[in-house]
Amino acid sequence: MSSSGQGSDRRWPAWPRRMSVVVATILVGIGSSRAADREPTASPPGPQPAIGAAYRNGSWGAFIIRTPEAAAGPVRGWIEDPDGQWVGSPASHVTPATHGGDAWLSLRPGRPAARIRIESPPGNGLAAAGPTITIAGEVSSTTPLLLVIGKLPATAAAARLVAGDDRPPMVVTFDKARDRLQGPRDLDGFEAAVVCGSEVGRLPDSALDAIDRWVREGGRLVFAAGASAAAIAADESPAARWLPGAGPRLVPLKRWGALEAYARAGGLTARVPPAGIDVPRFDSGNVSFGMVDAFEGTTAADLPLVVRRAHGLGTITWIGVDVDAAWCAAWPGCDRLLAALLGGREEPETAAASAEVARGIPDLAGQLRVALDSFKTPGSSSRPVPFEIIAALGVLYAVALYPVDWWLVSRSGRPWLSWLSLPLLAGGFTALTWSVGGLWGRDARAAAQVAEVIDFDAEGGLVRGCSWAAVRSPVNARLNVGVAAEPSVVAAEAHAAVSWFADAGAGFGGVDALVAHPSLAAGDYAYGDTLASLVSVPIAAASSRLFEASWTGTAARSIVDSTLVRDPRGLLTGTISHQLPFPLERCWLVHAGWLYDVGRMAPGDIYDTQQGRGPRSLTAALTRRTAKWEADRTERWDTGDGDVARILELAGLHAAAGGRGYTSLAAGRLGRIDLSPLLLVDRAILVGRTTAARGTAWRLELGAGEGGGGPPPHMLEPQPVDSGSLVRIAIPLPAAGPGNTP
Repeated sequence: MSSSGQGSDRRWPAWPRRMSVVVATILVGIGSSRAADREPTASPPGPQPAIGAAYRNGSWGAFIIRTPEAAAGPVRGWIEDPDGQWVGSPASHVTPATHGGDAWLSLRPGRPAARIRIESPPGNGLAAAGPTITIAGEVSSTTPLLLVIGKLPATAAAARLVAGDDRPPMVVTFDKARDRLQGPRDLDGFEAAVVCGSEVGRLPDSALDAIDRWVREGGRLVFAAGASAAAIAADESPAARWLPGAGPRLVPLKRWGALEAYARAGGLTARVPPAGIDVPRFDSGNVSFGMVDAFEGTTAADLPLVVRRAHGLGTITWIGVDVDAAWCAAWPGCDRLLAALLGGREEPETAAASAEVARGIPDLAGQLRVALDSFKTPGSSSRPVPFEIIAALGVLYAVALYPVDWWLVSRSGRPWLSWLSLPLLAGGFTALTWSVGGLWGRDARAAAQVAEVIDFDAEGGLVRGCSWAAVRSPVNARLNVGVAAEPSVVAAEAHAAVSWFADAGAGFGGVDALVAHPSLAAGDYAYGDTLASLVSVPIAAASSRLFEASWTGTAARSIVDSTLVRDPRGLLTGTISHQLPFPLERCWLVHAGWLYDVGRMAPGDIYDTQQGRGPRSLTAALTRRTAKWEADRTERWDTGDGDVARILELAGLHAAAGGRGYTSLAAGRLGRIDLSPLLLVDRAILVGRTTAARGTAWRLELGAGEGGGGPPPHMLEPQPVDSGSLVRIAIPLPAAGPGNTP
């Protein structure tokens, strides 16, 4: 007891307690000084979308990083792809701005709630942002985006009228003080754009030029320029190219029947000023090209008010009134007017479309992915193992373990048998699974296959290429990917970009899925100096990687010689020949709702529309409609069809074939190659295929994976699938009579 009591009364020496107090005081002081240093200086804002504080998941977008002080040096952004792997952007140099420096990054988010990692040298002031930054403003990959430049409160209601309730759209308003446009790729996620002429003078020419290039590359623009048209034409800004004619002069408009009929809404007379409004009348009272949808007077040549026309590979719908004026904003029919300008009501979502999405086929782009991922080269064919078979094997294995194995062992009365049955079951199902993988080409050699669409604008000389590639590897490896336009197709270096190719939506492997698509070859990879190359992309053994690429350039030579015109019936008359350096097979000439069978066309061959059987229905040809027993029979679209040529043919004229009403699928990212809008304005399209040439030069180098042990680096020769490249030429059509009406 005494020894215990003496031990409890003993005290620790005083110096350790004093030392601990000193150390704690020092640590608190250091933390307080660091906190004090941080408090006066606000943390720099994270990356922000460059347009409308919003970005579309799965699409290219521009993001601005603003540094707290002017700095120099490269800045790179890392963002996740659908597999959850980090992809590094090309380096962007900081440019001086009003309050510091700006870094402009072109990124493609592949995961919901996208995060960015910033890589920059010391001194750029970006370290305080943290290792990863979540970007605000995400829009799902299946939500349509509409860009509006101007004050148009009725645009949201108009977009709902067009898209319906199955795909509620999102309207993004361009803020002139905050937002910026640098190039057409910044608008990759937008379905259409509405620009008010009154805002054009407040935008820099660089932004207008970016919109103009986006339209020429396949975009859709609604341009409202009434009284503002004269100033736009006088300034010779890029927006002057969006007007349907030259030299406009303003005249008063006091009759509203044409606009009310076009919008299918009345009551406009009570809203406009008594003196009317100023609208532009162009020189000679006519428009050079386009279809006049609304006009005042006895003919379309008197005073055109709404004109649709082609601009490169895209379309412009011009209206000769300023729809952002107070009188129009107060008109209840303003939303219907804007809806008509945007193209009217789309086909509604069908039960069949919902069923296909549930089966894992979100759109035509998803069907193309499945078809391209099935390698059919002789001696090395392979394709993804169907999910149904994988699920069936898993269920069968679980059932074999319990209750089958448990019932047999318990019934025998010899529990020790489970030590034999369990290894036998595991080994048997392993062998079965291995055999199933072999049936689907697990051991096939490395291969690559590509598909592409090449589009030519015969009027402006623009060439656009869209290509897709699938690469298969039998071993763990790293892949270097590069794309460029073939010199035989473009005159100068084209602007190219390559990226991963994944499904839209929240399904398994989709860019909106909450869980990243699992990958057996996880690892970061990055772009080279430009968006045209990816370096060290990981690829797992017995698996494949899919990529998509696009490029634009100027044609290396004259494209076509054409005398085609529209006759009063809307049919084509005249001749056509192409000057491409390769022959075209199985050619069609299409315009409006008609198709002319051309056949094979070598360079210089002339086709005359007066020869042959004459035109037939374009929709019937696309849907392969045939007459049987005095009734029309349409070939049902098979969403499981792996014919890549057929998928691209249908996607390229999706709306003309009936859209979702026929395929039960939306076009998805393949909607950008749909040239159907051109058929209804001032363009004919020559469609053909070629196996003699390519427009996209793929560079695919397969090398050793992490840790070595793989094959030595070697180049893969991509093989075109099915019928080779799909080639299309948009040909301008002068009107045969006054007023430019068909």
